[in-house]
Amino acid sequence: MAAAEITPKYFNRQGAVRVAGRFTKATTADWIVLPYPGVGGLTAHLYTGAEEATLTFGTAVVNNTGTAYTAGTTEIVVDAGVITRQLPYYVQSGGAGGEIMLVTNETAKGSAASTLTVVRGCLGTTAAAASVANDVVLYIKNMIIFGAATTGIVDFEFTPMPAEPKARLYE
Repeated sequence: MAAAEITPKYFNRQGAVRVAGRFTKATTADWIVLPYPGVGGLTAHLYTGAEEATLTFGTAVVNNTGTAYTAGTTEIVVDAGVITRQLPYYVQSGGAGGEIMLVTNETAKGSAASTLTVVRGCLGTTAAAASVANDVVLYIKNMIIFGAATTGIVDFEFTPMPAEPKARLYE
């Protein structure tokens, strides 16, 4: 294979190292915030060896009751969000296309409602107005909720998402 055949489209997927961790879950729907902008390929097992089958990401909801946002909008108001967030982090829109945005700033960090400053169309996704329509759910890609009723030690693994928002991961 000649070097010219290797493209950035595939380069960003090579060499991804899975990260392992452990924490003690105190209650149902306990959560952790990871020191990466986002993660994928998440798996977790309870100390009993059973799979933690109810893994979800934290969420925030777009509050766009005024003028509609466009594909170029970079200030997004959210409400009904989880409170614990660590900048920078990726959010993935539950709207059409699943756009990924990098959140670089918040006006009310530590509050359920905030204005997020975002970089649109990250990791090879396309910016779209439907991604930030009113009441669209944004999934916070570095906040993991462990929803099973069992408490105790949880072992987990994941693959960090690229910190560079222009990486063409999902192209």
